[in-house]
Amino acid sequence: MKLEEVLDRIEKPLRLEIKLGFRDRAAVGGIERYVSEWVEKALKLDLEDQTRGMLEGLRSSVEGYSGLDANRRKAHIDRAIELIGRIRKRETSKIQPLLFDWQAASRDKAESDEDRVELSFPPADEDPSVLEHLLRPPLAVKGIGPKRSGLLAAQLGITSILDMLEYFPAGYLDRSRIKRIYDVGRSGEPETVQGKVVSVTQFTSRKSGRRIVKVVIFDETGLASLVGFGRFGEFLERALKIGDHLVVSGRFKRAFNEIQTSDFEFEMLSDEEAELIHTGRIVPKYRLAGPITQRNMRYMMRLVLDQFLNLVPEHLPMEMRRRLRLMDRRSAIRNIHFPESHGHLRQARRRLIFDELFLIQLGLALRKRRVESTGGISFNVNGPLLERFLESLPFKLTSAQRRVIEEIRSDMSKPHPMNRLIQGDVGSGKTVVAAAALVIAVENGYQGAMMAPTEILATQHFNTLDRLLRPLDVKVVMLRGEMRSSERRAALEAIRSGEAQVVVGTHALIQEGVEFNRLGLVITDEQHRFGVLQRAALKGKGFSSPDVLVMTATPIPRTLALTVYGDLDLSLIDELPPGRRKVKTFWVSEDKREEMYEFIRREVLAGRQAYVIYPLVEESEKLEDIKAATEMAEKLQNEVFPDLRVGLLHGRLRPQEKDEVMMAFKAGEIDILVSTTVVEVGVDVPNASVMVIEHAERFGLAQLHQLRGRVGRSAYQSYCFLIANPKSEEARRRVEVMVSSNDGFEIAEADMEIRGPGELMGTRQSGMPDLKLANLLRDADLLALARKEAQKLAEADPELKKAEHRMLREIIRKVWRENLEMMAIG
Repeated sequence: MKLEEVLDRIEKPLRLEIKLGFRDRAAVGGIERYVSEWVEKALKLDLEDQTRGMLEGLRSSVEGYSGLDANRRKAHIDRAIELIGRIRKRETSKIQPLLFDWQAASRDKAESDEDRVELSFPPADEDPSVLEHLLRPPLAVKGIGPKRSGLLAAQLGITSILDMLEYFPAGYLDRSRIKRIYDVGRSGEPETVQGKVVSVTQFTSRKSGRRIVKVVIFDETGLASLVGFGRFGEFLERALKIGDHLVVSGRFKRAFNEIQTSDFEFEMLSDEEAELIHTGRIVPKYRLAGPITQRNMRYMMRLVLDQFLNLVPEHLPMEMRRRLRLMDRRSAIRNIHFPESHGHLRQARRRLIFDELFLIQLGLALRKRRVESTGGISFNVNGPLLERFLESLPFKLTSAQRRVIEEIRSDMSKPHPMNRLIQGDVGSGKTVVAAAALVIAVENGYQGAMMAPTEILATQHFNTLDRLLRPLDVKVVMLRGEMRSSERRAALEAIRSGEAQVVVGTHALIQEGVEFNRLGLVITDEQHRFGVLQRAALKGKGFSSPDVLVMTATPIPRTLALTVYGDLDLSLIDELPPGRRKVKTFWVSEDKREEMYEFIRREVLAGRQAYVIYPLVEESEKLEDIKAATEMAEKLQNEVFPDLRVGLLHGRLRPQEKDEVMMAFKAGEIDILVSTTVVEVGVDVPNASVMVIEHAERFGLAQLHQLRGRVGRSAYQSYCFLIANPKSEEARRRVEVMVSSNDGFEIAEADMEIRGPGELMGTRQSGMPDLKLANLLRDADLLALARKEAQKLAEADPELKKAEHRMLREIIRKVWRENLEMMAIG
């Protein structure tokens, strides 16, 4: 049972109690007993100590309920319902209330006078030479010596003054709103105080028999008692000692001749932070490592700002900043580190996030214009071979496939290179669309190449293309890493002579010795799995500037696609072939394993097949609890399914052995295939209707979705069973997303929320710069604005030759050049 279910169970009778007029009849045995029993069940769950403390507070809120009059009962029920809401909010958001939540503040329309920010719009700087000063090492800053400069480089990767200025805080302590202890406890609203621990005591309640811990803090104006029950009290006793400095947020009350709270959260401060607590400002907190302390970092940052802020160039045109109401860059840099107010911090973040996204979008827009001005191949896209191909297909194309083929035809007819990304969920029919593009290339006398990330996927593409193109007398050749010498020589000669009209392979296609005769179309499948240089190498083997088609079955959220693949035109195959059904997905606990095995047996006896997927090939010391695929294949064959045929596939088999196993499975000679994730991408066995994923919590969302996509590839109803025991909130969310959705793009959005855009789909290796402040989900509106402005500017001044764009051009050239060049390789 989950905490949310327990809270629902508690809340319903409380709501009923209100309707019944507070007569203590909404729960058998009375409200106090009912709430106490369910809180006890909740405390057995894996919860944080502060959540446990709030649950204890919930139990305390209805203590002695039966002996109260109706008015006091109402107050206690209201308090209990409010506490349930706060526990829910804490569990869903996990936001640290002591760190300033700028996002919430940015949504708050009612700004106080001090938060209103006057913006100025100085003209853009035109002298790029100032950048040279900012690219000097931190050693150039007076007060930062060789030792500190070395630490900044070694621990934080800061090697220049510009790096230092752009090392933005990870959060803030809002010390402008801390109250004196003497003043709190009258409003009933949440309040924040700071104090030093002066005593930690524990005692047992005479009434309930429960253990209570009381921590008293002092701030020169008064004392406040922090009261903890049960395990939360034990946590307080372990964690705090006399002399510790705390910031405490909670609802304080004045009772029993003291100021106290049992509903609170706290943060421990170092001595240096405690000294700064009364500065009455928003104080930055940085991500640090090694011996560098927050005080040291703030001190060094202040030195850098005092000495070099005036050299920070303004690179955005004045007209754009005025129109978009953007803070000037110097003010933004100053206020991101040491905000004058909440309003100044909001404006600073908006400007700097816009800058990050705008520079990426401008680089991509300029790149796209360059590609469009490059001479390419203008293909004839209306030849009879393409018509014959489309008519020969043994199935009807979906409207989405037809639309994307038309987009490809339009691109290939133009005199500049095609640069297009095709996104399509698993099983949507991307290979047929790619085959149409290959037919156009071949009909025009050019070769086409398709590169896949794994030998299994490359083999499948070869088999599919050979089957589709053989009736047209198109010669398809396979080139892979492990081939017999004679086969390899024959393949290389066919590629060199042009006899091979379509070439399919893995990274073997880009190795030395592979020479194409007239390569006019390059297709990469699952692009995010290739390194940037690998893709560039294949493109470099092309005739003149070949057309480029990129395919992925990994759904990419639109915001991420616009950033990572912003210089590619996007096509979406958002329709599954007719007759396909959604895969029913279930989270299976260990005690339901036997029932699942019986279900698999029934499916196999009905003529279907099943996959059983494991994360690893064999036991490892770090992951001892993982069942090895090899051992489990033996167990399933000998103990669970002795009457069925169980096969084994893993990455350590030789390519020929893998092919033999997969062909046997595809031919129906294997009923249950135990495998590692080598089946993740592209393997097509329409008869397989069951996918079992062991230790599903160890897989990423994109990988789980790809694995599930191995079934549901026919008209048969298919099933996916996730056997999982998630130990973290993130792992639990992944499993829940899979159970609740079959939509690849929904799943991709959730994946980006959970992991962050930088980790998704290999964008680290895609060349996309790390985003320091921007979040592609949260800042989608700013991304759209940045993209629009970048395209407008690239169209108006594609060479950035205007005086007001000179600084922008230099920043892109010097600071962003390497990243943008990597991103440009489609």
